[in-house]
Amino acid sequence: MTQSQQNLTTEIFCCLTGTIEKQFITTVTGQEIKIRGNCEFEGSGIWSCIPATDSNGEVTSVSIVSKLESEQQSYCVGRVTQVAKRGTILVKVSNSCKVTFVTTEVLHVSYVYRLEFDFTSEKLHVTAATRLDYSSHQTAPLEVVISAPKTVAVNTTTTITTASKTLEQLWREKLEPLILEQIPGIKISNFDIFTGILEWEGAVQETKYRIQGTVGSTQLIIHQFSSNGKQPVLTNDLDDLDDLDDLDDVDVNDVLRVTPLGAARSIGASCFKVEIGKYEIVMDAGTRPKGDNPLPAFELLKNPNLILITHAHSDHIGALPVLHRMFKATPMICTPGTRHIARVMLEDCLKVTLKNEDFEPLFEEQDLQQTLLHLETQPIGVEFEPLPGLTVKFINAGHIVGAACIYLKYGNRSLLYTGDYNTTNSRTTVGLKLADLPNADILITEATYGAAIHPSRKQQETELVQAVWNVIASGGNVLIPAFALGRAQEIILLLKTSTSFANNDIPIYVDGLVRKVTDVFNDNLELLPEAISNFAANCRIPPFCDGKKVIFINDTRERPFAMAKPSVIIASSGMLSGGASVYYAKALLERDNAAIFMSGYTDEESPGRLLQSMKSGEVVTLDGVDYTVKADIRKFNLSAHTDRIGIGQVIAKVAPRHLILIHGIPDSLYDLARTDLQKNHVVHIPYCGETIEYGVFPDFLSQKRQVEIEHPKEVELEIVAEHDGAWIRIPQEVVDTDPRWQTLSQVGIIRAKWHRDSLMLMPITRKQIPKKPPMISSGNCCAKCKYFDGSLCLMPDSIFHNRQIAPEGICPEFTLNS
Repeated sequence: MTQSQQNLTTEIFCCLTGTIEKQFITTVTGQEIKIRGNCEFEGSGIWSCIPATDSNGEVTSVSIVSKLESEQQSYCVGRVTQVAKRGTILVKVSNSCKVTFVTTEVLHVSYVYRLEFDFTSEKLHVTAATRLDYSSHQTAPLEVVISAPKTVAVNTTTTITTASKTLEQLWREKLEPLILEQIPGIKISNFDIFTGILEWEGAVQETKYRIQGTVGSTQLIIHQFSSNGKQPVLTNDLDDLDDLDDLDDVDVNDVLRVTPLGAARSIGASCFKVEIGKYEIVMDAGTRPKGDNPLPAFELLKNPNLILITHAHSDHIGALPVLHRMFKATPMICTPGTRHIARVMLEDCLKVTLKNEDFEPLFEEQDLQQTLLHLETQPIGVEFEPLPGLTVKFINAGHIVGAACIYLKYGNRSLLYTGDYNTTNSRTTVGLKLADLPNADILITEATYGAAIHPSRKQQETELVQAVWNVIASGGNVLIPAFALGRAQEIILLLKTSTSFANNDIPIYVDGLVRKVTDVFNDNLELLPEAISNFAANCRIPPFCDGKKVIFINDTRERPFAMAKPSVIIASSGMLSGGASVYYAKALLERDNAAIFMSGYTDEESPGRLLQSMKSGEVVTLDGVDYTVKADIRKFNLSAHTDRIGIGQVIAKVAPRHLILIHGIPDSLYDLARTDLQKNHVVHIPYCGETIEYGVFPDFLSQKRQVEIEHPKEVELEIVAEHDGAWIRIPQEVVDTDPRWQTLSQVGIIRAKWHRDSLMLMPITRKQIPKKPPMISSGNCCAKCKYFDGSLCLMPDSIFHNRQIAPEGICPEFTLNS
């Protein structure tokens, strides 16, 4: 890319012919369009304007820029942020200008284009599009492709398991010498196989490498990470976004801002921009499971220096390939457990978007592979420094395998982002330990369940096992829709190890994405609690799927057999919004001896939530077909999210000044905020795109509350003994900076009250002083002082200077009024 290309900025120029009159312009086709702002022009002509559109692409208003001498081609340079299958694209021109165009061109999200367009039929129609790859000047880490000296033979007649073992041995023998030749001195520390992808990790001194190959291929991709794990501060000339706010008058060590790009007053598309010190950090990059806007507000990002991911659920990681495509040189880091599961989850995200009729696929297979190749890992519980001066730590969150809270610290400021978390242990995770949490200036916490309190998990599990067994005993089938990652594996272990199922041959069928995720669990037992590994070692069989009691459905043609006799079926999705669970629900809903047991959170508009409220004999519609409910429908709370008690414990331990509540519907967030949280914290329930800055209080917070939050509740006072009594010395910092001291000392006298062994100090206001002549004693009282004007003390050296005092008071700085 040339220097002139790098200096291009995003812009829009729209040529419109028409007549301007009274804040409206009438086009030659008779369309009347409102003019934004004050318009100094009138009459007929050809005008340069900036259009505003609705989501369908119709022009709703324009801002007139100037009058033109002749017609010119309308054009726009901007980034495509959304592509809809109805033939429209949303283009970001600047932070304040986003325009919807109608097009038949195939354009891709996150790329910058120069669009030529015409204004016809009330819409902006693209006539030509040219991609401008602004990101090509970014420096990407070293990445090369090499070939093996000879082809590795694969025996395709063997089973997958045998082939994998053979491949592992062959690739080690044939390709590791080649790796050592290409990267002299490399020490290989890890080797993995991910569904046909073979991967090595190693290092030469402090430089890390990741090497990948495809099963059956002779090519290897070698990716080199930056030395020392520290990344350079990136610059970005992608568009006309300004740099971070001018920090000339601000100590960079005190800068801390948070802007939600998703999951604000909602659940889905979790993503947060954090400006800490001189860096811009992105935490999580998830997708929304429904609607025509699945992505976070990536257009609000400027120059991300680092991307951190809390866990592998799609609403936290599903948009990572899109973000990586936008900022290829920005490092991405997660925990080892999250990366192991990320491939399966992102492949499912790609599969889901390919089927979604509302929008085009968010990313392609190549984007997915590049993301996984560049995704780095750091262990839980160990501080690391990915950027100079920035401390980061992953803290076990107890939500699912690999899930972590993220702690950031730079200079004087710190932040903790919980992601999703649970403070109680489960079969596949160890709960978040409060002792692991540090104090932080800002806490961003999920509040999925708001102020609700979960019932006893042990009791819920006991009731679920009993309910399942009752249906099985009557000859029926049970469908348990479950989240593929975490919840499904919990239920598999719960049923498999229960007394009722351990002594019987009742099959537990596993279908949908649950199957692939469970495979990852089976292959990575070291990521699970020690009890699972011990269980597997003692039983000498996989803890989740053994092919006998727990059986995978590997082909859709096998599904009817899963319901041919009494059985349990665990399938995704957990909300019945898609996947294999919908197939089984349709088959079982109208059976008297069947049951559908929901196992956790469901969106308000999901089929799973609707079904929970229905009674026998009512009609439910799935995929456009009506079904009369005859099966037993029940819900059990096996949530992997904490409740009000757990949230309160985390907040108390972190003790933030600013508390940001996210990842919940508005009612739940406000219910939680209405508890006693506001007594000790500045509570924020932000909108998407709203920036929260440390030390900046919201408008609704009274001055009194600001003072209470900004200054400590307790201070240590010094008692100074004198020959005629004792002084209580107030710290100079309190006297100088705490406004409450002004109230306490306004008249120079305070009232003290004993409460058992404690002495409480209380202010005396001017109104509380009896209105009577001053008691002029023979002693040196304020009434006789040279610097007393009848109300205020004017002695500069006195601690009561410029304060209202009582005439009978005394002061060490007394000077007789001569």
